[in-house]
Amino acid sequence: MIKIHLGVVLASLLLGCGSDAPPGASVAVDKTLPSDSLLARVQNVSLIRAGDGFTLAGYDNGQVRWGRLALDGTLTQETSFAMAQPVVGPVFAATKKTTPGDQLVALAFVNSATVSEGYDLTATVQTVGAAASAASVALATLPAGTDPRTVQLAAGAAASGNVGYVAWGIRVTGIPISYLTLPADALTTATPSTFLGADVPANVPAWDCLAPQGRSTGFSFGAVTPHPSSVTSDFRTLEIDETGNAIDMTYQLTVQITNCRIVGAPTPAGNYFMAFQGALNGTTAIDFATYYAPLDPKSSTGTVTTQPSVLPSALFGGPLNMPRPAWVSSAGGDVVIGLERKSGPEVVRFTYNAVPHGSTLKLRSVNGNAGPVAAWVGDDAVYATYTDQVKSGSATATNRYFMRVDSPASLP
Repeated sequence: MIKIHLGVVLASLLLGCGSDAPPGASVAVDKTLPSDSLLARVQNVSLIRAGDGFTLAGYDNGQVRWGRLALDGTLTQETSFAMAQPVVGPVFAATKKTTPGDQLVALAFVNSATVSEGYDLTATVQTVGAAASAASVALATLPAGTDPRTVQLAAGAAASGNVGYVAWGIRVTGIPISYLTLPADALTTATPSTFLGADVPANVPAWDCLAPQGRSTGFSFGAVTPHPSSVTSDFRTLEIDETGNAIDMTYQLTVQITNCRIVGAPTPAGNYFMAFQGALNGTTAIDFATYYAPLDPKSSTGTVTTQPSVLPSALFGGPLNMPRPAWVSSAGGDVVIGLERKSGPEVVRFTYNAVPHGSTLKLRSVNGNAGPVAAWVGDDAVYATYTDQVKSGSATATNRYFMRVDSPASLP
């Protein structure tokens, strides 16, 4: 009876029906980017916090397009440069040449210039106001015979906008993830560091799902590894500060991550929330987990609690119709999850023990044809952007929205 009751409550929550509760979040900034912006029309973009605003970047039809986006949604300094379709990527980082975030770094694997049937990791840098991109810098080379389908690549920047980073790896037994910090012009002589490495290659875990992750510095990425003693997953993250100090965290979950869809973000209180598609006992769902730091500062072990089957796949018409968790954030002790849905993103909110709190907030879409969501989670709000295909007669236009989503610490 409890499971049936919870399912009914959640179905009502998602549909926005039968609830007089206030929404669990609200939109504080809602802006449509200029219709003549070519960058705004790119479907998949990166939203990178860098300095006093964001770098917005994407790749489309042989062009890297990027610009600076203010916290109020004002797009400035839009520019572009040509890039032939790479083998893997591109992904994007931001660095400081003169001011924080004034450089974009496009990172990609291309056919190697020196190793037959190998691949070079290249960084192509453009500075705001420059007439063209700089020459590409080779950062690393993958060996001959590498299957590009096994290569994963992630990038981002410190929230200060001073330095960027890139992380990459080959999903082959015994090979860990490598990463580099990127200074201005991506000109580094540093040797790549490793994440999930081991003295014995056989002890390197079978990692997957390499992606940027939320941390207070902005400089963080993570991967999913199988738990050594069960069919569940561990979520592993690395946070680095601008001096190179790194903190490696392991979050042991009680479900198995599916479809590599996992997002994480810190809370103002110093804890960490995660949201993901998980599988447990044959049931696929949107789940979340909470990490609470130890009360004793001398202790190195916190507490991870997984809440499974929070939003079962049946509520969406089955596992194939599951939405993507676009972000997770905190509101007091509540867990707030942004869901990427074709009908328009939705924001749902739960107490720490998975009880729905407040009604669903639906973000706008004119005709129910919204695109992928790029989001950045801060201590005060979530900033998100996505495209919306708008039909008018036989014509279709692409709008890009930029929103700031606030969640009050407490609800009535």
